[in-house]
This record gives sequence, structure tokens and C-alpha cells, in this order.
Amino acid sequence: MSLPKPYYQDDAVTIYHADCRDILPHLPKVDLVLTDPPYGLKFEYLSYEDSSANLQKLVRDIFPLLNADRIAISSGITNYHLWPKADWICAATWNTTGSYGKCGVNQWFPILFYGKDLDGFGAVNGIIKGDLFSVSGGGSVGFQRDELETVHTCPKPMNLWKKILTRFSNEGQTVLDFCLGSGTTLLAAKDLGRKAIGIEIEEKYCEIAAKRLRQEVLAL
Repeated sequence: MSLPKPYYQDDAVTIYHADCRDILPHLPKVDLVLTDPPYGLKFEYLSYEDSSANLQKLVRDIFPLLNADRIAISSGITNYHLWPKADWICAATWNTTGSYGKCGVNQWFPILFYGKDLDGFGAVNGIIKGDLFSVSGGGSVGFQRDELETVHTCPKPMNLWKKILTRFSNEGQTVLDFCLGSGTTLLAAKDLGRKAIGIEIEEKYCEIAAKRLRQEVLAL
């Protein structure tokens, strides 16, 4: 199998509407994988049953296919142990929240990190070389969601994603998100001068991501 025609493409980003298991074997090595896959918590997705069993199968199938210098996976707290042992576990935090865990309000989630960190000491691209990524607020305040992004079940905060991208990649490098969702990774990467590839199995989410990227083009 060769790569299919992209669902959307411009000078910076490419979106494939497909199962990531069919695309990943045909992609070249990238500098960073940054993704927020399903958590196995029975969230409502359009083309995927978010069960623990399906998450385990997804991890078994896709992790050996990832070809990257660095991998950063937002795994959720509950089932992070289903992923291979990370080289390090980073933390994303915010000071307010709209969700609850078994110890009260939830104010953080893990970012599983694999691979070799960027060279340098003290700071990377102006960000302290640490393992904590913090944003102010929470919910719609801290996450800065736009109207299209809210259609997705579990969008991630643009301001937080830009911090992670800046910390783990350099301008001009290539970022991959194999569970693209509403396209936050690609939009953040493009804003920061990175190249990016996204893979998404649900066409509606592909269209949301493409619309957001088109709006970005028009805004320029």
C-alpha cells in the first residue's frame, strides 16, 4: 500500500483520513510525535469505541510503528499504565478544572515521553528545560477552545500544546499526530513554524481540522 491522497494539504501540514495503522508504516521518520489518543474511558467518539480493550489493542498495534526522535503522548491518568514504560513522565497542569478524579478536582494529566531530549541546557526555544507544562485557568478559559474545536469530544488546549511543541521540537522540524481529532496539534505546529502530519479515522473530525487550518490561512 502507498500513501493515499491527503484529505487536506498546504505548505505546512498534511491530513490523512484513514486508520493510523494503515498510514504509519509508510511515513518517513519525524522529529516529534505529539498526540492525545483515546483514554479507554468510554468517551463518545464518532468512529471509535473508547473501551479499555480497544485502547490496549491500539497501543499494541501502533506503538511499534512510531518512527520518531521524540514521542509525547497525553495518555490520561486512569490508563497510562497500558502504554509501554516511558523514558520520563511529564505533567500538564492548570489551576482550575471542570472535572473530578478519585482525589477530588483534577488539575493535571501525564505526558508520557519517549526518546532523546533536545540538546541544550537550561532552556529550549525560550522555555525552561523541565518536565512541567502549566497554563492558567481551566475548561474553556485555560483551553482557549474555538467554536469548531468544541465539536470534538476531548479537544486539547492550544496554549498548552504550543508549550509542549516549543519544548520538544525546533522550528522547521516535522511533527506527527496519529490521532488528530479536531486538529489542534497541526494548527499549533503551523503557527510555530513546524511541518506537521495528522491522521484521523473520522471524516467529520478531519473536516473540522481542515476548516480550522483554512481559517488560519485566510487570517494571514
